[in-house]
Amino acid sequence: MGLFVKPPFALFSLVDLPVETLNSILQQAHDGSTVDQWWLYLPSSTDYSAAPPKKPEGGGQEGTKASLPSSFKPAFVGRTTTDVAAWLKNKPDGVDLEGKFFGMLDKKAAAGRGKDGARNEEGDKVVLCRIGDRESQGDKVHCVLVSAEESTLTLSGIEYGTFDQLIEGKGEYVPEI
Repeated sequence: MGLFVKPPFALFSLVDLPVETLNSILQQAHDGSTVDQWWLYLPSSTDYSAAPPKKPEGGGQEGTKASLPSSFKPAFVGRTTTDVAAWLKNKPDGVDLEGKFFGMLDKKAAAGRGKDGARNEEGDKVVLCRIGDRESQGDKVHCVLVSAEESTLTLSGIEYGTFDQLIEGKGEYVPEI
């Protein structure tokens, strides 16, 4: 059985992070990929109004570039994993976002930063999530913590069973909100 994923992937910030940190995480995710695309989309509203629309010709959209304005406010601060999974599952047909796999930023996202905001050796993290089991059944959200650099490379290379192998290797992660 095959698995087909199509970027962009939603990236929900569940904690309030400085815009500089969000831009840095987006840049690291972009740089860690093998293609020159921005595959993570950071929602700025909960009503889908700013979500990437499907293109009529079927081509893919890009996500959020690491050039967020200083006024940017993530839409899902204070929400739960269940909230964001429901938002993704209930997206309108005209929204171009991967519906099974997504990313989140929790308290560990910037744990690799000092008080001055500079990255240390631990680095920034992204929580990668899958809704349901490997057969796309159920609503349970499974999560694993990876480096920001690994995030898009991992999502772009997801094949049947590889997310389960990632969880087996790194351990299932419970997001810290």
